[in-house]
Amino acid sequence: MNLDLNPKFSVEEMWTDLKTFSKDWDLVDNDPMIEKAFYFANNAHGDQKRMSGEPYLSHPVWVAKVVTQLGIGRKAIVASLLHDTVEDTDVTIDQIAQEFDDEVALLVEGLTEVRQKTKNIEVFDTNIDIFRQFLFSSVDDVRVLIIRIVDKLHNGLTIGPLSEVRQKRYAQGVLGIYSPVAEYVGLHYFKRLLDDIAFKILYPAEALRLENEIKKNKNYEIKALVLIKADIEESLKINHINNFEIEGRIKGIYSTYLKIKNKKYGSKRGFKDRVGVRILLDNVADCYTVLELIHSKYRYLEREFKDYISSPKANGYRSIQTTFNWKEDVSVEVQIRTKDMHEFNEFGPASHIAYKLSKGKNESIGYEWVKELINWQKGDKNTDNYRINVLDKFIYVFTPKGDTIQLKKGATGLDFAFRIHGDVGRHCAGVKINGKMGKIDDVLSTGDMVEVLTNKKVVRSKT
Repeated sequence: MNLDLNPKFSVEEMWTDLKTFSKDWDLVDNDPMIEKAFYFANNAHGDQKRMSGEPYLSHPVWVAKVVTQLGIGRKAIVASLLHDTVEDTDVTIDQIAQEFDDEVALLVEGLTEVRQKTKNIEVFDTNIDIFRQFLFSSVDDVRVLIIRIVDKLHNGLTIGPLSEVRQKRYAQGVLGIYSPVAEYVGLHYFKRLLDDIAFKILYPAEALRLENEIKKNKNYEIKALVLIKADIEESLKINHINNFEIEGRIKGIYSTYLKIKNKKYGSKRGFKDRVGVRILLDNVADCYTVLELIHSKYRYLEREFKDYISSPKANGYRSIQTTFNWKEDVSVEVQIRTKDMHEFNEFGPASHIAYKLSKGKNESIGYEWVKELINWQKGDKNTDNYRINVLDKFIYVFTPKGDTIQLKKGATGLDFAFRIHGDVGRHCAGVKINGKMGKIDDVLSTGDMVEVLTNKKVVRSKT
C-alpha cells in the first residue's frame, strides 16, 4: 500500500499521480468515467483550499488513489473523487446521477449523509457502541464505509493546521468509532495508522514519553530484527521452503502503549516484544512446517501461541501467531500465514469478505448487533455485491446532547419520550424533530435529532 503524501499542486500533476497509483493502468487510462470525475471535481472545487493552503482537490485525489489500490471497483474511485462535492460545493446528487450514474450518486449520497449525520456529534464512552450501530445503519453499501475510513485517514495525516479542539474531536471519533469500524470491515492496516494518529493527539505527554523510551532501544531493535530475519531465512532455505517472504517490523506506539497498559505484561514486557516478524508462504502446509521449525529452534511462550488458521477469528482473520525469546531482553512475535491470507488480513475488502461474528458469548459481547454485517462476495453472475445487511429492525436517533438512542423501526416521537424516561413520556406534550415542531405520533428516522416538549418545559434529554 502506497500512501505517498507528497502534495501535487497542478491539476495535471494530480491526474498523473492518480494514474500512477492505479493497480491496473488500463483501468484509469481507458476509463472515461474516472477521468471525467477527476475534472468534474476540479471544476466543482475550483479555488477552494485546505487549511494547509493546498488545493482542496488534493484531498479527494489522495482518497481516490488509495481506494484504487484496494481494488473495490471503478465506481468507488469515481465516488472518492466526488465525495465532497455535494457538501462543499453547489453540486447536487441529481447532477451526479445525470453526469455519471445512479450507483455513483448513491455512493456519494451515502458519504454525504454519514458526514452530515455525524457532524458535531459528541462521542461519549456511554454511547460509543450505540453510535457504531447508528453508523452501520446509516449506510447500505460497504464501499461507503471504506471510502469514509480512507477519508478520515487522510484528514488525520494532514491534521496539523487544525485547532487543538478540532484535533481532539477527530481523535475521539477515530478511537471510539472509525478504528473499530476499520477492523470490522477488514482494514487492519488503516486501523493501526488511525490508532497511532489519535493516540498522539489525545495523550501527547504519554506518547512523547513512549517515543523517547522507544528511541533509546531503536538501534538495538533494528539490529536484532536484521539478525532474526537472517537466522529464520537460513533455516527455511536449509529445509527447502521455497517462495517465502519475510517482513520485519517494530510495533507502533499505540500497540506498545496497550501492551504496557495490559496488567498481565507490565511495562518492561511491553518494551521487550516490540520486534515482530511476518512469514508469508504459498500454502497452508508450509505454514505448519515453518511453525515446527520455529518452535524447535527457539524457546517459545506457550501462552502467546494462537492458531487462527485452523480456528479463524470471527472477522475471517487467519494466521498462526507465536512468540519466542531471542535473547533475554528481546521477545519476537511471529506471524505465519499464506500470501492470500495476508492480503485478506491487511486489506480485507479486496478479498470479497463474508463477515460474521461468532455466536460465542466471549467473542461477541457488545457486538451482537454486527452479526452478518457484510455480505460481500461474488454473485452468480460474477458481479460484486457490496450490500450491508444489518439492523433493519432498528433506527438510531440523537438527543439534543448528542446521545444515541436505539428504537424499533416505526417508532414515534412518543416512543422516544418513553425511552428517555417514563415520566418524560407521560408528560410529553410534543416533540421537536431536527429543530422543527413535530407531532408525538410522527414516525422517526435514523439520524433524527429529537427534543421532547412537556407541558411544563423543554426536557433536555439524557440517556
